Amino acid sequence: MTDFREADSRQPAEPVDQPLMEPVTAKERLLLKFYRKLDEKEQDFMRRAIEAMAML
Repeated sequence: MTDFREADSRQPAEPVDQPLMEPVTAKERLLLKFYRKLDEKEQDFMRRAIEAMAML
């Protein structure tokens, strides 16, 4: 089953350009699945840890 969101009634009436989407690899899908299972505090910890590693 695919999760989806209802359309926002505040969306613009005129069509807008969407950013190009890059394909997601199998490893990236696995990481996203893992991340989504974390609670809010664990997600916050992971974000801070990844941001710190990106600064190295």
